[in-house]
Amino acid sequence: MKKGITVIIVLLFLAGCSTDSENNEMLETSALVGTWNMTDVRFEEDPNDTSLNLADEIVDQLADENCFLVSFTFNADGTVSSEDKVNFIQVNAGPMGLDIPCPEDSVVETAQWSLEGNQLTITGDNQEETITIQLEGNTFVIAGADINAENYTGAEAVFTRQ
Repeated sequence: MKKGITVIIVLLFLAGCSTDSENNEMLETSALVGTWNMTDVRFEEDPNDTSLNLADEIVDQLADENCFLVSFTFNADGTVSSEDKVNFIQVNAGPMGLDIPCPEDSVVETAQWSLEGNQLTITGDNQEETITIQLEGNTFVIAGADINAENYTGAEAVFTRQ
């Protein structure tokens, strides 16, 4: 399940939580209830970092086709389900650029969630992870370092409420 929690965190990589540190506002748990799709990867562009550039291009192209690589559904009863298509991506290079069909296969997992302030805790199969989120209206953002510090530090996964 460690992979499952990591996938959920990555998928969250994938909602924008706005907290005002001066008056210590808390996010309302109900603000997260709903279905969220990863719609963007944000990072400071670096022509030498082909992995983030390619990830952004893939997410953008598929989102434009209403194909979302990662989706979360947060339920009011404290359960969360995730659908992850990332490991099923097939990228084909052609004369017109990249051809990236929407993956038909996915990994679906469920866990428990709780939100305290801007700290989202996901618990499942004797594993627990807590990440800081940014939630602002219909946007949810997760720092890339919370997904994979070695590969995604400086990036953010952006999710949009469906």
